[in-house]
Amino acid sequence: MEEQESTREAAASLDEKIHLLASMMSRDQDAGGLGTGEMAELRRWRYGGAVQPAAWRLLARFAKASGAMSLESENRWLAVLSGMAHMSPAPHRPGEKPGKILAEAGYSENRFHKLLNSQGDAFFDAVERTCRFLRAKGVSMDWSRFARFILTRDPDQAEEQRRQLARDYFAHQTSK
Repeated sequence: MEEQESTREAAASLDEKIHLLASMMSRDQDAGGLGTGEMAELRRWRYGGAVQPAAWRLLARFAKASGAMSLESENRWLAVLSGMAHMSPAPHRPGEKPGKILAEAGYSENRFHKLLNSQGDAFFDAVERTCRFLRAKGVSMDWSRFARFILTRDPDQAEEQRRQLARDYFAHQTSK
């Protein structure tokens, strides 16, 4: 039964996965949420570093739709899990475009540019820095959209994700 539930969750859409993860990060452990130790494990993840048990459990439950996952895909999912954990207890606000939220929160153009254009470990550092900034500002965003930005590896689709983020950020900048 538990294996069927895990398979069903892995096959769920990204929006459904993000909603369920946000719910798990927003509830007490007694109500089916993640414990404080598990949340701390997720927050401690760094690109190239050790993967803690809580992250492995969530990867197995949500990210691995069918079989093996590449190291790059695992790292991108770990960045999503860690970023959401940094922004908990209420990381996900459906409909709130990440670019717009960053502009409203006063995220600098220089840091935003680095987020959009960094590669490798600098990309993962930029994602973490962005999540920490938003947590400090007390705001959340639509993690379905931000997760797509993080997870997309196809060059053309990744470029479209970057451009959409930039459109939302700069559209808000010019409307101020």
